[in-house]
Amino acid sequence: MDLSGNELVGILPSCLANLTSLRFLDISQNLFTGNVASSPLINLILLRYLSISTNKFQVPDSFKSFANHSNLKVFLSDFNQLVPEHDHVQTRVPKFQPRVLSLSNCRANEELTKPPSLLHYLYDLRYVDLSFDQFMGALPYWLFENNTRLQVVVMKNNSFTGSFHLPSRPNLDVWKIDISNNQIQGEIPLNISMIFPYLTVLFLSGNGFGGRFSKWLVSMNSLESLDLSSNQFSGTLPKEFVMGRSLLHLRLSNNNLIGKIPPSVFKSQSLDALYLDRNNFEGEISNVHFSRPSYLNILDISNNNLSGKLPRWTKNLLDLIELDLSNNHFDGSIPEEFCYNAHLQLLDLSHNNLSGSLPHCSSPSSPYLSHIYLSKNRLNGLLTHSFLNISSLEILDLGENSLSRSIPKWISNFSSLSILLLKGNLFFGEIPNEICELDQLRIMDLSHNQLSGHIPSCLGHLIGAPNSFISWSVISESSTLDFHTSTEMEARLMEEVYTQLDNYTQDRIELVTKWWSYTYEGNILSYMSEIDLSCNQLTGLIPLEMGNLSDIHSLNLSHNNLTGPIPATFSNLKQLESLDLSFNDLNGEIPSQLIELNSLVAFSVAHSNLLGPIPYGKAQFGTFDSNSYEGNSLLCGPPLEKSCKETNAQPKVPNSLNEKREGSLIDMDVFCISFLATYVVALLSIGAILYINPYWRWASFYLFERCVTNCYYLILDNILRF
Repeated sequence: MDLSGNELVGILPSCLANLTSLRFLDISQNLFTGNVASSPLINLILLRYLSISTNKFQVPDSFKSFANHSNLKVFLSDFNQLVPEHDHVQTRVPKFQPRVLSLSNCRANEELTKPPSLLHYLYDLRYVDLSFDQFMGALPYWLFENNTRLQVVVMKNNSFTGSFHLPSRPNLDVWKIDISNNQIQGEIPLNISMIFPYLTVLFLSGNGFGGRFSKWLVSMNSLESLDLSSNQFSGTLPKEFVMGRSLLHLRLSNNNLIGKIPPSVFKSQSLDALYLDRNNFEGEISNVHFSRPSYLNILDISNNNLSGKLPRWTKNLLDLIELDLSNNHFDGSIPEEFCYNAHLQLLDLSHNNLSGSLPHCSSPSSPYLSHIYLSKNRLNGLLTHSFLNISSLEILDLGENSLSRSIPKWISNFSSLSILLLKGNLFFGEIPNEICELDQLRIMDLSHNQLSGHIPSCLGHLIGAPNSFISWSVISESSTLDFHTSTEMEARLMEEVYTQLDNYTQDRIELVTKWWSYTYEGNILSYMSEIDLSCNQLTGLIPLEMGNLSDIHSLNLSHNNLTGPIPATFSNLKQLESLDLSFNDLNGEIPSQLIELNSLVAFSVAHSNLLGPIPYGKAQFGTFDSNSYEGNSLLCGPPLEKSCKETNAQPKVPNSLNEKREGSLIDMDVFCISFLATYVVALLSIGAILYINPYWRWASFYLFERCVTNCYYLILDNILRF
């Protein structure tokens, strides 16, 4: 019976106990609740396959309710909750002896810190998964001792500590061990190849393993997939490391490896994926001579100290899909050989010292090239015919170089382009309208160039709803095991192993949002949308059509010469988290409709010519400080100190007087004050002179007396005449 994936809720119906002949039951991916020990499942003793994964069951760690289920060989209970059962003491070996036991993501509570005690009494396990359970203490290596036919052990993402102990006797059936992302330390035992002679998959990443690579690794001839990343391994990489072996996937990322990379590693006839990134390898890799082609699919040697010219021997990697040489010290030009790998999909040469012009990757010999990262180099020249006719291109990052001239109109040929990053170059001229034909484009950064002219109004129809365009994403940490026989189980698990290794690479781009530079990678990019046109010379009005970008998360138009009002249509940008319009010549009021932007967390209109009240204290606008509005002398209201009431309370003056004062070249108030001061100073000066000089004082009094006498007689004569 298969009831999986139906969103069924509640406890299991009691009538289920009547199906006593049931052999197969799958009720995974529902919303069932309750304690399994009191459910009707305990009556179905003929079950051979039981999957209750991805529900809300409580599963007692003793499993005593399944003690009589001797036929149950596959028990899957991922994504439920293990609960401790304190009153149970195991006294005998239970009849319940599953071959497949999966208890991952069971969110062990604080009381349950160790694996279930039942595991001590199981002796027929083939597959056990205890990953993502927060278990602590020593690694339960006794599982290998008790289960001599054990094949697969997965205990990743726990908190196991101590060293890596091996069983005392060889186990010929173990082919996969995954104990990655724990806290296990020390060196890997030298006799691991003797204890597990047929080990095919070994994942030990994210622990504290250290030391140098020794003969234990070279002697593991059956190993096909090895992940030792994010440990503390040191020393050099032995040149016989991959020679004459069956190794398909090798990941040694994020260790302390030094020296030169042996050329034999690149010429391996077996390797499909090679990750040597984030180490301290140095020297040149350009001189590698191939006697026959290599079949590497993935080559990642980024984040090292490699130097010299870029290798031209990549043309010998006939099946190359990903090539990542970023964050090194390579110089010189980009060889056109990189464009002619028929299966190449990702090319990352960013963060180097490359110079010269872009290669002409317009040949049909690179039809699958979809991800190009060339940022932070010293590339120059034009975009003319570069990458022309590569319709599969999804991400193009040419930021922070010295590329010049105008953005070509043929950019519309990139019909699948989702991310376009041209920031920090020397592009000038107008933004071509043809860029609006990129209907898949959701992240565009043209900032820090010399672009001029108006913002094309058609950009308002550019960004659509988020979609999962990313083709290089990490697979889910869990997978549904759907098999009925051990053969199907092994085939499914091997497929999972190789899929997991092949999808380690994630898209990674650097964006400026909310005034900070962030590096985004992985699946989150499929949900982001952004337009950044800042730090250019754009003029004119902000198009009203920009309000149609209903799914955009970040919009930056700052540091331009834009004029006119802020469009009220911006209130339609319901997903907007960051809006920067600062350092422009915008005028008018801040539209009150912007308070409808409930997702807005970063906002700036600083250094413009805006006026009127700020919609402060309403929704998200109550979280923005004065820095968001500085440089606008006519704005008022909180969070600014200038009150809008003070502005409106100025005394009214008759219009005629205002007009006279506005038309006069002299301020009357200033004139009266200065005249009075001059008059007082003149009187005091005359008084001081007369007080000091007696002759002048006598002469002035005599003159004053003569003037008064003459005036008296003049007036008297005139009065008597009438």
